[in-house]
Amino acid sequence: MDSENSQINSFKIFSLKTKIILWFLLVFTLISMLLFGYFMIALGPVSTVSNIKQIEIKQGEGFSQISKDLEDSGIIRSNLSFSFFSLISGNAHKLKPGQYSLDTSLSSFEILKILIAGPELEREIVIPEGFTFLDIEKKLSDAGIIKPGSLSGFNFDSVKNNYGFLKDLKSPIKIEGYFFPDTYNFFINSYPEDVVKKILDNFNAKAWPFLKDQTIDIGKKTFDQYQILAIASLVEKEAYFDADRPIVSGIIYKRLKIGMPIQIDASIVYAKCGGYIFYCENPLLTKKELTLVSPYNTYLHNILPPTPISNPGLASIDAALHPQSSDYLYYLSDPKTHKIIFSKTLEEQNINRVKYLGL
Repeated sequence: MDSENSQINSFKIFSLKTKIILWFLLVFTLISMLLFGYFMIALGPVSTVSNIKQIEIKQGEGFSQISKDLEDSGIIRSNLSFSFFSLISGNAHKLKPGQYSLDTSLSSFEILKILIAGPELEREIVIPEGFTFLDIEKKLSDAGIIKPGSLSGFNFDSVKNNYGFLKDLKSPIKIEGYFFPDTYNFFINSYPEDVVKKILDNFNAKAWPFLKDQTIDIGKKTFDQYQILAIASLVEKEAYFDADRPIVSGIIYKRLKIGMPIQIDASIVYAKCGGYIFYCENPLLTKKELTLVSPYNTYLHNILPPTPISNPGLASIDAALHPQSSDYLYYLSDPKTHKIIFSKTLEEQNINRVKYLGL
């Protein structure tokens, strides 16, 4: 009987130990899962929206300080999680010094991989047709090529005599229109003068040969190279397809010839947004803003804006140099297809406004 009771007690003790172990394993598993989940979230990207931030890892800077700087800069979510992962992966002391442009939409895993690989020496930058000078400056500064404001603060008079297209411009030089859109390779943290020289050299090689010594005569009016470039900048913002550009150019010249305002919204956006168009926070115009007092308001004035309003590509420059004659005087852009819908009369234009724009 005692033997039987002893076996029962031993079984109860064994069962109790088993339950304790199982509960311990269950709690441990749950805690581990929670910690793992937290750890993975903490190592995830700061934002789902791309936002480039600059950070410098200095020579000899400690890993703990680097991690703290990454968190303080809003590049990683958690200094602690980043440090822990870097340590257990054996990469904590492999981070290379240098200047980095890091995207907040990248995870800590991707950030760590970039810091191990080392900083980029050069970066490819695409400047699209139709970007304004300030749009370009912002894109370059966001990419870490230059510091914000370094191009708008640059003295272009200092390079005036190096380029034929700048020599006749009044000081201070308005550089809008001459920052040729193209694909460039720039060094990270470039000197502003190096960026300016590379872009102006490109305009000089690719666009200036077409514009040099060119004039357009329409009736009693003659348009010089600078005015032709201004017209090209308007065409760039108005026409999406190359086939439409010469016709739009012809309409602009025709309106200028008869003394009719050319009525281009983008020129008002340029004034409203202080020289930005692509990076303008609110580019949509209200009816009231069509009366904005500005020399760039092409609804109020029947002349060209005082400067180009964007940096046009070769197709728009060619269209400004070779306007296509037509019976059209009005046009609008189909918001669905971007195709230009041309009209001969105001009545026809109003019908198209209802049909395509719902106005």
